[in-house]
Amino acid sequence: MSEKTSLYTRMIRAGRRTYFFDVREAKNNKRFMIIAESTRAEDGTFNRSSVIIFPDDVENFLTAFSEARALLKDSVAS
Repeated sequence: MSEKTSLYTRMIRAGRRTYFFDVREAKNNKRFMIIAESTRAEDGTFNRSSVIIFPDDVENFLTAFSEARALLKDSVAS
């Protein structure tokens, strides 16, 4: 059995960037989310950056995300 089991994955293409939202389960049965961004470099390789969000941090993450999203929406509406 693999070290991490994938429970959910969603890919979002956005121009030259691709975002991945994954929920995985570790061997100890604890779940976590990974948000990753992948971009293609000029040499054809891919650069990938990611952040791991644990269940205890989800509410604080969503609050901060919603606040940042509101600012982005405000700047588009202006």
